[in-house]
Amino acid sequence: MSQRTVFIEESKTPIYRRIANALGAELVRHGMEVMVVKPDGFNTGTFHEFVARQGAAAYVSNSVGNAIQARIPGKDEYFFERFPGKVIFLHQDAILGGAHLLPAISKLQAWQRVAERSTHLCIEPDNVADLIALGIKAKLVPHATEIEPAEPSTDDFGYGSTFVGHVVPSMYSPACAPPNVQNLIDEAMRLRQADMAAPLEPLVKAYAEQALGGLGNPADQAVLRVASAQWLRSQITNQSMPMRGWVFENCTVQPVDIFGGDPAYLHNVDRKLEIVRAGVSYHPAVYEPADVQRIFNKSLVNVNISSLQFDHAVVNRFHDVTMAGGLCLTDTRQGLPELTPLHAEVSYRNLDELRDRIDHFSRPENFQQRALLVKALQKDITRNSGYPLLARAIISTLDEL
Repeated sequence: MSQRTVFIEESKTPIYRRIANALGAELVRHGMEVMVVKPDGFNTGTFHEFVARQGAAAYVSNSVGNAIQARIPGKDEYFFERFPGKVIFLHQDAILGGAHLLPAISKLQAWQRVAERSTHLCIEPDNVADLIALGIKAKLVPHATEIEPAEPSTDDFGYGSTFVGHVVPSMYSPACAPPNVQNLIDEAMRLRQADMAAPLEPLVKAYAEQALGGLGNPADQAVLRVASAQWLRSQITNQSMPMRGWVFENCTVQPVDIFGGDPAYLHNVDRKLEIVRAGVSYHPAVYEPADVQRIFNKSLVNVNISSLQFDHAVVNRFHDVTMAGGLCLTDTRQGLPELTPLHAEVSYRNLDELRDRIDHFSRPENFQQRALLVKALQKDITRNSGYPLLARAIISTLDEL
């Protein structure tokens, strides 16, 4: 294999499979030879053999669930350690995927062992800083969407305010067994409910520092701090769906159409936890891209409530909705001004701001302004994010390694 060959692993999760396919196509347009790895075609032994004999090629992993990121059975070693070439870890979610403390420490130490031939591309600056502090190369990259810009609607809307994704009533917040961790979670929820833009990482880092005290030598402490903070943040992230429920329970706008809702169906569990409030309607989850984009386009407003692992990143839902010709109102994120100078018009820090913006864009006299805003946002997204930027970041990173 040549240095222009890149392996991209196909994920079992639809969103990560979509990202891998779009990124692979963009790398091909940039002159790279892209080979798609389908883990289902291997067993442990054959995958190990495949990984170990690729020579000068590079491997791009965009999910903690990828086979390349799994531990080799019976060893304290990961498949990416046996890959002889360069490795790019593309993190568009929590970098350790909510791993418990010991597995998180193990993964971080493995990343340190391959630090000379690998780089982590992250969407959260705090993750970049954490990895660099451990001697692991890391860079900040934006999110991306493969949706081509569509004309925004100016009439014939099928929905008022919509939410596409997973949400449960706020009363179903999962409890965390250690009372001190539950106290951290409760404080984080109070912060975000008071200010949707409030960063949670300083709170998490302070708690991790206090909990660890002087445990271990300085090198061990650095790894422990990152692993502990990542696990604590994952416990807060588990509150994302009830947090969304809190928003819709307390924001009095109507009608609200929710597509998906309780994710129990993903696990074949016969359960439907629903928000009981006038004006809230539920619909089955939608999977076909054309159908999802039609909902985005034909909704007066698409509401985005970011998962709680993000302080900075503008998630790809904002990109997808906008490029489909829809208007997305998102909770304020630190990275939004970097994406568009129009950030104040499409973001909210509290429920009052969300109500005001929904009311404004739902008025017929503002439909033309709404369409012009969407078109301007599409240009900003194309200019400041997207797969071409991501592909160039990967290629330049490979050249540096």
